Amino acid sequence: MHVNRYLEQQVATASPAMLTAMLFDAIVAKSLCAVDALVQDDQVTARKSLIKAQEIVLELRSTLNHEAGGEIARNLDRLYDFTYRKLLEGSVHGDQAAVLAAVEVIVPLRDSWRTACVESAVPVP
Repeated sequence: MHVNRYLEQQVATASPAMLTAMLFDAIVAKSLCAVDALVQDDQVTARKSLIKAQEIVLELRSTLNHEAGGEIARNLDRLYDFTYRKLLEGSVHGDQAAVLAAVEVIVPLRDSWRTACVESAVPVP
């Protein structure tokens, strides 16, 4: 229970940049948890983790401003779409490789986001 309160406090006080970084971290964490569960043949845990990761990807995708973001928003939309489809494939077929393909897309996005926030002096966790 204490961890949940800490996380709630962290989210409540986070800047938009920090929240985005936390979402990227959560996608990676949930995806890797799902891969571990798939290795252990724990389909229930894997699906729960993958559904959560999918929900986060959809949330990030829904925040894209295509009008203001132009080509960057279109490229991110494609990456989020690919990631979502790979997570779905991992969930439906128990495909570890598909989940890892999604992680391979999200990790560089997360790292780039963190770099951009550091360069613009926006603190991230």
